[in-house]
Amino acid sequence: MKLSNHALVVGLLVAGICGASALAQAPKKAVELGSINFPTSAKAAAQAPFLTGVKALYNFEFDIAADAFHEVQQADPAFALGYWGEAMSYNHPLWAQQDLPAARKVMERLAPTATARAAKAPTGKERDLIESIELLFGAGDKLARDIAYADAMKAMHAKYPADDEIACFYSLALLGTGRPGVSNTRNAMQAAAIAQGIFQRNPKHPGAAHYIIHSFDDPDHAILSLTAAREYSKIAPSAAHALHMPSHIFVQLGMWDDVVASNVVAYKAAVDLAEAKNLPRGREDFHTLGWLQYAYLQLGNFDAAQKCVDQAKAVADKDTAPNIRDGYAAMKARQVVETARWEKLALPAGAVKDGGAPGYDGSAAYLVAAGLSAAKLGDLATANVALEKLKAMRTQAETGSNAYRAKPFAIMEKEVGAALASAQKDTATAERLLKEATAIEVTLDAPSGPPEPIKPSFELYGDLLTELGRGPEAAAQYQQSLQRMPNRRAAVQALAKSAATRTSQAGAR
Repeated sequence: MKLSNHALVVGLLVAGICGASALAQAPKKAVELGSINFPTSAKAAAQAPFLTGVKALYNFEFDIAADAFHEVQQADPAFALGYWGEAMSYNHPLWAQQDLPAARKVMERLAPTATARAAKAPTGKERDLIESIELLFGAGDKLARDIAYADAMKAMHAKYPADDEIACFYSLALLGTGRPGVSNTRNAMQAAAIAQGIFQRNPKHPGAAHYIIHSFDDPDHAILSLTAAREYSKIAPSAAHALHMPSHIFVQLGMWDDVVASNVVAYKAAVDLAEAKNLPRGREDFHTLGWLQYAYLQLGNFDAAQKCVDQAKAVADKDTAPNIRDGYAAMKARQVVETARWEKLALPAGAVKDGGAPGYDGSAAYLVAAGLSAAKLGDLATANVALEKLKAMRTQAETGSNAYRAKPFAIMEKEVGAALASAQKDTATAERLLKEATAIEVTLDAPSGPPEPIKPSFELYGDLLTELGRGPEAAAQYQQSLQRMPNRRAAVQALAKSAATRTSQAGAR
């Protein structure tokens, strides 16, 4: 994309943001969420909202889904799947999130016991679906319930092999058994195979295209879902998540212009939905805005990226909710780190807590940016404070039940420690810490989106080796980074600079 086109896209973004109220007065467009075939025993008046609700579930538009299933319940209070669908809107499988009390309350509105709830549905597929969520929202921890539910959907898929909707929910259930740090590749590939079959039979199926993307959301497999990624936004243009999801594949392939285009429209759709339904800010809107900023940074369009940060700050200035504060903090941190325009960043007072899944607390990214900036500016006292706060976050995570979560904090702690050592001319300590950081990072899954930790340790290690005149070793680190995060600007430029330096040195010799 040329610079003039960047300016056009930024203009579209700003126009979309500023013109939301005007668009709200425009004629209401039909909701387009894809096409499915899901016949049920519902009364005629409940059929259309039921299909809207299921398609919204497929698109992860959970607020739209809940509203649609409320409409189903009003049209046909005895239709059991109306309650099943609302309960499912409280389960966010790929984020390991679930509002268990809310889901159980919906189920109790249908009937007080599992036996009574099953009796509300006709025998066959509808009753089987009602019984399946007794496992999903039953006893045990979330992972155990996710596995039990996936097993139930596997049995249903075997029982109804020609039913694409059962197959689609089974594909999602398989993906829902994944957890960070534990390989779920076999389940992901099985989910992809199921979703691809549905996609071939119904190229407008929103769940099929969506779950193909999630199944192949890593740099090794992403190319396999490029067709689905390009089609998904056309299948469900009314879903902000569907407009954003193709960029998962575009990021994995380093296709930055496509990431920009995807998230410009996704951000506008997310803001429009939040305003129309009076939803909390800082959810899908900040997610897409952060990805848009990252794509601009990779294109070297720092001014456009800064406009994204400014937009996030405008929201954070009005709403001090933790997720909004941390979302803005992460974007501010990424702007500083990716541009290497170091500045003094005020550190938060008191302890900084691990924000929990999904992703890492925006405050951790901010601490890294503050620590690296301070070290680069010679402010060793501030860098040490950032280091101690990261150490506390790492220690807190290590005491939890998921040791995998401690790894990113350990990497970030070592990165800031290495920057401090470098500032004090202790290159031996800096190299030791960065070597340890890369050894940890290589055990992490490749990022599904912008890097986490916010600065790949391979790049920092490569930079240090370059400073030490060890070009071939530096190049190996940059190449390692590009294996995990293709076409990242910092690694590509550093690798090119390293090659040019070696060529120049060879010529001089």
